[in-house]
Amino acid sequence: MDVEVLKRDDVSLKLLVKGVKLHLLNSIRRALIAEVPVMAVDYVVFMENSSVFYDEYIAHRLALIPLSSEKALEKYKSPEECREAGERGIFSEDCFVKLELSGEGVKGGVKTLYSGDLVSGDPDVKPVYDKIPIIQLLENQRVKLEAYARLGRGREHIKWSPVSVAAHKYVASVKIDEGKCSYPQCRRCIEVCPRQVIVEKEGSIKVDEGKLLECSLCRLCETVCPSEAVKVSWKEDEYILYFESTGSLTPKRILIEATKVLEDKLNTLKKALLEGVGYGGG
Repeated sequence: MDVEVLKRDDVSLKLLVKGVKLHLLNSIRRALIAEVPVMAVDYVVFMENSSVFYDEYIAHRLALIPLSSEKALEKYKSPEECREAGERGIFSEDCFVKLELSGEGVKGGVKTLYSGDLVSGDPDVKPVYDKIPIIQLLENQRVKLEAYARLGRGREHIKWSPVSVAAHKYVASVKIDEGKCSYPQCRRCIEVCPRQVIVEKEGSIKVDEGKLLECSLCRLCETVCPSEAVKVSWKEDEYILYFESTGSLTPKRILIEATKVLEDKLNTLKKALLEGVGYGGG
């Protein structure tokens, strides 16, 4: 497998991956979405709520606020350990972080409570963004609550997914048969290409190799060509993987954790097969 970083910033990562089968790359993509644990609000206790919103509505909004989770992966128990403790009726401090929110409407105006108004019991677990609106309060309206966040996985609920986007696509292969091409009388493929992959260069039509990775495989160039000189396909075992973080974890950390989870799953399957589970012990 060969991996090249095409784009990298604080919240996104774009990779060119070669020499890998699609089913394996898709397994990594699905692990990014559903298997990497992050912190999110799971329980909310309301002491007071005289706003126009139901308790459940506010709790839902709180749950979807991304919480910083880099250090939480080492400090708190895994989702499986916390679930097991909960089934035994044990409230473990190693599972939960308490965040408090309180506010009151102002006379003759509107008071907006934001994610930055949440006071966390752990400075390492707090809202990633301070300006996510939670609720607006009018005069004589009050909200006071305690929210409890824990580690979870996206397969349990999307609020625990560390990514907002995770996708892969084929790398395009565009070929132009100059023997069939009627350039310069016809320039239709150049005109319709939305990514300017096909260009006019040195007195002929060429494929801009530098922009080939941007090709969306829309096949417009192939469709409008009257002489069928343009053929669009894709390269074997070569893909672009792109994902965006919610901010809970860095893109690099998300990718590392996803591959660890996938590796653990494969090792578990291998061990089960070697031990003969489901095969009568043979």
